[in-house]
Amino acid sequence: MDKIFKTLNSINGFSKKIIFIASSAVLIACISGICLIAYNSAFVHDVELFEIGSMLIKKSTVVFAQFIIGALIIDWINTTLQNNDD
Repeated sequence: MDKIFKTLNSINGFSKKIIFIASSAVLIACISGICLIAYNSAFVHDVELFEIGSMLIKKSTVVFAQFIIGALIIDWINTTLQNNDD
């Protein structure tokens, strides 16, 4: 576990900001999707609204994974370039 935490703490600041902003945006999108589904179940009972809510949750998870992968690639490239300069 300590090795994982050391590795995650060694990520550069820009990549950490990307991950933080992406996680905040995805959390808001997931909560919005859950609210749409709950509203639909309680009041409207419309299939399209349920579809929108469920797709919002699914797509936000995929986007979050892409942001994580992108941030880690940026960090890896930055680390590689810094090691080549030394």
